Amino acid sequence: MLRRIYNGRTVPIIVDGQPFLTYKEARRYLLSLTPEAREKVYAAMRDIAASE
Repeated sequence: MLRRIYNGRTVPIIVDGQPFLTYKEARRYLLSLTPEAREKVYAAMRDIAASE
């Protein structure tokens, strides 16, 4: 699902004050978080992408 969110994106998704334009950037950031924080940030990314 994360790849779908970032596939062909030209406008970054901003979460936790950080812009993410590519799947690799988002993945790297998510993997650096604790599991609880990861779920919260991933949900925020999905919500932002769905609202665009």
